[in-house]
Amino acid sequence: MHNWKIGVCHGHQLVPWGDKEAIGMLQRQLDVDVCVTGHTHKMSVDTHEGTLLINPGSATGAYSGLLSDVTPSFCLLDVQESKLTVYVYQLHPNPVNPEEFELKVQEFKHAKS
Repeated sequence: MHNWKIGVCHGHQLVPWGDKEAIGMLQRQLDVDVCVTGHTHKMSVDTHEGTLLINPGSATGAYSGLLSDVTPSFCLLDVQESKLTVYVYQLHPNPVNPEEFELKVQEFKHAKS
């Protein structure tokens, strides 16, 4: 997309699951600027050796063998020529009324070197 190479892998093939070094190896094998993986159901946006690593989490908050408390989440990527913005959406219980939820949105910007 534009000048960005984006790789996507479910993530169960990587050992240990969700490990930055393991995802970094995959990123180098795929030769991508952005590596999107999952399997852990835990949302994360991170950088490793100048590469953007994204795990969108679980949109439904599905059970994970790694976590007892999974927060429903997903990501949207806004891809431009030299910059990429990741919008992370997470559904959190309302602290005042636990039967209600609050949608929290975070924005992460990443520029191509």
